[in-house]
Amino acid sequence: MCKSENGIITLEFTRPLNPSCDPDGRPECNNIVEPSTPLKVIWAMGAQWSDDHLSVGNMHFVTSKRPMSVLLMRGSAEAEEDLRPVLGVHGFMMFLAWGILLPGGILAARYLKHVKDDNWFRIHVYLQYSGLAIVFLGFLFAVAELRGLTFDSVHVKFGMLAILLAVAQPLNAYLRPKKPANGEETSKKRLIWEYTHIIIGRSAIVVGVAALISGMKHLGERYGDENVHGLSWAMIVWLLIGALTVMYLEYHEMKKRRAGYLEEAIGYWVMVRRRMLTSSPQAG
Repeated sequence: MCKSENGIITLEFTRPLNPSCDPDGRPECNNIVEPSTPLKVIWAMGAQWSDDHLSVGNMHFVTSKRPMSVLLMRGSAEAEEDLRPVLGVHGFMMFLAWGILLPGGILAARYLKHVKDDNWFRIHVYLQYSGLAIVFLGFLFAVAELRGLTFDSVHVKFGMLAILLAVAQPLNAYLRPKKPANGEETSKKRLIWEYTHIIIGRSAIVVGVAALISGMKHLGERYGDENVHGLSWAMIVWLLIGALTVMYLEYHEMKKRRAGYLEEAIGYWVMVRRRMLTSSPQAG
């Protein structure tokens, strides 16, 4: 049924979620509706309907300007919109934080400890707090634009978990046990804290990247794949570059460790050899 009253167009129709016709003979029979996925609907209204060719009597005089997303599980519908600028800023800020600053802080703590005067620690802290500040601002922008926070999407769940893990890190750092002096043995509490700090930090990055990926998917479902296709590929390339960089740095770190172990082994062998040479005359 289709009617127009006082400028309001009402469309009413029914169709099975899973067509019972043969999909091999009729391609339209493959159009299976998933109730949990937004259903994109376009419409047109004319004087009458005909299965034959269009004529003057059944031409459309009103059509939809853009697809309508029908949410069957909620019983609501909304017109698809262009990407909101504030949500675009939210996505960029989250990429800057979870894709650059926060991973950069972890890399500094992992691979820059050879820098003198503990400058690696200053870099680590600066990048982490900068990333946290941007995450917080991006979160506020999204909540303000969407006028609230709901946990009905995977993206929001990943995002909130990532934020909680990231916020736990400064609290964790504040409670860290005292670092042992040179020559002192590391205490058990310090070891537990170090492993906890590392695990939470890396888990936050993994969940944050998952939030970025789910956010791109959410944008594709909400605003159309054409708006986010290029951005998705750019993010995939960036993540691959990051993974290759970590592999390269880890490879060199392993080489340095092996060289250190070899140097220690040679030094130990030389020391034992000297002791044997100095003790041999006494034995004679």
